Amino acid sequence: VKCFASKITHVGQLGDGHKMKLLNNFLSMGYGALYAEAFALAQKVGITPATVNSVISGGRMDCGFYQTFSKWILEGDENAHRFSLSNANKDMRYVVSMGIAAGVVNPVASAVRNCYAVAEATGQGAKYVPMLTDIIAAQNGITFKK
Repeated sequence: VKCFASKITHVGQLGDGHKMKLLNNFLSMGYGALYAEAFALAQKVGITPATVNSVISGGRMDCGFYQTFSKWILEGDENAHRFSLSNANKDMRYVVSMGIAAGVVNPVASAVRNCYAVAEATGQGAKYVPMLTDIIAAQNGITFKK
């Protein structure tokens, strides 16, 4: 049997794998929301995406997610990180619901979900997660040159 994933980890009982997938996507989408807002804020205060990248890339905040995410803002590569904003919003909705069901206060998950909900509300759900950068920027009167 061939697997889609390069790493398989047994996490527990039936359904726990789905919960872990949601937790993983919460972390990922959280980083995506942070990167999008950081790039927009940087641009607004006069720091270019290239400068942000020169600080982040190779440092402690660099990771595979950042590398694929930043290809959109830096190179205009729309296919480097192919996960739709609609899927991100769906997963974040599930994360928030999972937290509520578990009796966990999860303000960060709710805030992250709001970022992706904006994409859906503005009809941009088919775009990929790194394009959240442009959506957050547009809400702040900012545009990026690609």
